[in-house]
Amino acid sequence: MSTTKAEDLWCGTSDAGPAIRARAATTPAQRLEWLEESLLLAQASGALARDRARRQRQAQEWGSSR
Repeated sequence: MSTTKAEDLWCGTSDAGPAIRARAATTPAQRLEWLEESLLLAQASGALARDRARRQRQAQEWGSSR
């Protein structure tokens, strides 16, 4: 039976060890810039609107079940 390190399971993804260490080495300003770019992409792709609608439906369902 072979054993696999958890990091090996993530090899090739943005969550691999080197990527995590690289993100940890960024400055707060760089992290905010990355976050802003990510949010703009989510907005442009329609992901924010879809998530907002999903959360609204959940809130309505929760409100109607009370």
